Amino acid sequence: MSLITLNNQFLNNIIWEKAELCDFKISDQVDIWQINISSNLQHVHVLLKVLNSEEVKRSDKYFSKADRNKYIIRHGALRYILAQYLKQPAANIAFKITENGKPVIDHLGGQFNFNLSDSADWVLIVVAKSAVGIDVELIKPNFSYEDILHLNFSEREIYYIKQQDSLKRFFLLWTRKEAILKATGIGLTDHLLLIPSLDGTETVEGDLLSTQNNWQLSSFEMRNEYAATVAASPSVKSFNFREFDFDKLS
Repeated sequence: MSLITLNNQFLNNIIWEKAELCDFKISDQVDIWQINISSNLQHVHVLLKVLNSEEVKRSDKYFSKADRNKYIIRHGALRYILAQYLKQPAANIAFKITENGKPVIDHLGGQFNFNLSDSADWVLIVVAKSAVGIDVELIKPNFSYEDILHLNFSEREIYYIKQQDSLKRFFLLWTRKEAILKATGIGLTDHLLLIPSLDGTETVEGDLLSTQNNWQLSSFEMRNEYAATVAASPSVKSFNFREFDFDKLS
């Protein structure tokens, strides 16, 4: 049974750059894209056209028009963004689902990785050479986080959350736990309590996360209302933050 390290850090003063500044080449960096749902509603009919038949069926299962539109924008934007890196039409990208339910690109064998997360009016998509995971959460003012603290957080983490800005701190640590679970592809687990999420480097049993790799968890804030974390390899040299612009990427 081997130990791995998780390095938790916070990224300050991030700048969201325009899509045209991205060269769409992946080496030792991580590209993070933000997509606003409300500002892309006018593109739903076009984004729908690049979805495959299975994705269209899933979109049709939503009873709420708002939820259906959100699904179409989320997956359509993903296809348009990935198409720029892969140099192929957005509609031609083929996905497959791993045993743990994580979507991957069918023919690339782990050489190109992505992940996405959404909350309320925003979607985040992360693209990298190695495995990545991302989680974003709206900091809900009336969320009763106290009820789940002892099931999902260590005593040190609970102490940290309760000191000040408790809601922000709760969602910060929560996104770290979620991001690493998404990066390793194991999904939600009963072992959230054992996943360290405080700033700094800590060790954890690799088997707990079904990985033998070390990880870097980098958190950031969006508009004072959202907490987000991306989990990536410690070899990552930089993080680039991009704004999805349908007119520039279509």
